[in-house]
Amino acid sequence: MKRNNIIFLSLLATMAALFSLNSCEDEASGDTTPPAKVTNVIFTPQFGGGYFTYTAPADEDFLYTRAEYTIDTGAKISKTSSVYSDTLFIEGFGQEKEYEVNIFSVDRNNNQSEAISMKVTPLAPTTMAVLETVQVLPGFSSLVVDWTNLQEKNVTIFVRVKTGTTEATKIYASNLIKDRFMIDGLKGEPHEVSVYIKDTYENQTEEKSFGTVTPHIDGPISKKTWSFLRDQLLYGNRWDYNSDPNPFEQEPFEEFKGTYRKDSMMNAPMSHVEGRIEKFWDNEYDYEPKLNLNYFNTGQVSYPFSYFIDLGREVKGSRFKVWQRNAWGMLYGGENVEIWEIWISDDKDASDGVFDGWELVGRYRLIQPSNVIEARNEARNGHEYIFYPENPQFTKPFRYLRYKGIKQFGGGNSGCTSEITVFGTEADGTIIEDPETLTGVREGWE
Repeated sequence: MKRNNIIFLSLLATMAALFSLNSCEDEASGDTTPPAKVTNVIFTPQFGGGYFTYTAPADEDFLYTRAEYTIDTGAKISKTSSVYSDTLFIEGFGQEKEYEVNIFSVDRNNNQSEAISMKVTPLAPTTMAVLETVQVLPGFSSLVVDWTNLQEKNVTIFVRVKTGTTEATKIYASNLIKDRFMIDGLKGEPHEVSVYIKDTYENQTEEKSFGTVTPHIDGPISKKTWSFLRDQLLYGNRWDYNSDPNPFEQEPFEEFKGTYRKDSMMNAPMSHVEGRIEKFWDNEYDYEPKLNLNYFNTGQVSYPFSYFIDLGREVKGSRFKVWQRNAWGMLYGGENVEIWEIWISDDKDASDGVFDGWELVGRYRLIQPSNVIEARNEARNGHEYIFYPENPQFTKPFRYLRYKGIKQFGGGNSGCTSEITVFGTEADGTIIEDPETLTGVREGWE
């Protein structure tokens, strides 16, 4: 028993010695020396903040630079930049005045240098800079709010709308360099509009009045008089009807063949497999699980291609909706047209062909929302586009519409789209109600 005690005491002594040795080594290797300060510090102001450039210290264990400051709300903010950077950004200031910022260099043992105190004056707050770019425009049964956010900071737009005794505030958050917010479902009467903006640091602008704005009023255009403007009708008396008894083999007279090509005055095939161009405006759309095969299909004609449509009378357009082909998982892919153009013509005499009065209204693109539910709902309700998005207004009166496909989602040579609906008024400004005109989701879409 005595021998065992001696061995045990010996082990304890050895362990204590080892522990003491390790502790001494740790204490010896611990670094409590702060790094040198950054030098050559220069501040460049930006909206609501700015950035410092500097020369990092030569210390081998230098890790990052940190700025500490207090914003108008009293919150203390800390911003850092890595060992690989010579630039440090600060933000969150709510006024164009002088602020104090302390800058530290920090090493790998979390030692920090003495502070370099800098007096800085930022430009106007980000919120104010964004508010100065806001435009409120009359949309179609809507108000359109546009703005620019050059620094792409997170901001929240508050739009207060009042008409009569009714008042509501609409809220929209964004960090895009250019963005748009639409308030739909409004009547054609004056609306008082004011806007204010907040950022993530609780800085808030004063409320800015935009006076009264009256929305344009439009409605879905009835498609009962629409028809396909076949090549023979497109060319009128410039067409050689006697060249071949088969109308699909006929062509224009020789002197007019220069325009008879698919990127000019020529239609893509009227039909391919189950696709038919007339299905493009029959107020039905293709959807799962019904799979009603309701869309046009160009076949392998390559891009660009065109379809010419006769609306049967003159109208003024405001906006339009398109529905994709939705079969076998083709939404936002497959043969669906991704990019297209809309052209219109008010040619008054179609006897010599519909060659006059063509105007490019715009080029449009189908963009898939990142949120799966939002993407599905948008496809169900139809993708909506304003003809002149930068300045919403009615088109000139027109009778003929050209749909020009530019690019397919899948990058192939064929094109499909299920349905189109145009909104606007008749040429005289009246709106003819047609409950059959497709404007949104039909019952039965799953």
